Amino acid sequence: MTAYPTGSGAIVVNSPGSGELKDGRENRWKNLGQHLQKRDLATLVTYNAPRPDFQVQLEWEPYSYRGASWNKLLIESLCHTIDWALANSMQLCGNETPVIYLAGFSSGGSAVGAVSHRYPSVKRILLLSTYDSVGDPFYEGVTAFTGDIYLVYGDQDEMAGYLARILRTGKFAANSFLVREAPECGHRFDGEANTKLLTQAFHWAFEGDNSQPIDS
Repeated sequence: MTAYPTGSGAIVVNSPGSGELKDGRENRWKNLGQHLQKRDLATLVTYNAPRPDFQVQLEWEPYSYRGASWNKLLIESLCHTIDWALANSMQLCGNETPVIYLAGFSSGGSAVGAVSHRYPSVKRILLLSTYDSVGDPFYEGVTAFTGDIYLVYGDQDEMAGYLARILRTGKFAANSFLVREAPECGHRFDGEANTKLLTQAFHWAFEGDNSQPIDS
């Protein structure tokens, strides 16, 4: 795990995609953590989730991890990180009862959806380029979450767009469910312009900043 401490009283636990490490492609999560730290907006906590071996060993899951359930390991690793952040919140953000936000990219967003309802202190979640990677636990968790759900995906990411349409027609316990589509953007948010959109998505979800050029 890596954390970027602040005195903000808020923590963002970030769950990277299955193909990237905790700092992200081209250090985008590291840069984001430093960006939030410099402005004392929130403490970003990011971690190395188990990486799938891309071998189909369990017939009910698309990936495995050394013969074990990758879905379960992914969910448990995120819970472990959240528990660690809560236990160390004074050192991380200067508050024993911090505001907790969760953000996840691709499969990381699927894990966020699956666990968010387990933590009463989690008020908002941000799902980025999210697929239903962990299966039923994602749908069961995201529909039970009672806070605010923010979802951002690229207009060239057909699978994430399809999931967004499915979720829009579903029934939620959430206080709100807001979706935005990033123009001229694929699944990975590659390129400088799209990396800026990722950063702005965090401001939108966790600060209510509506200035970014993402279509509603």
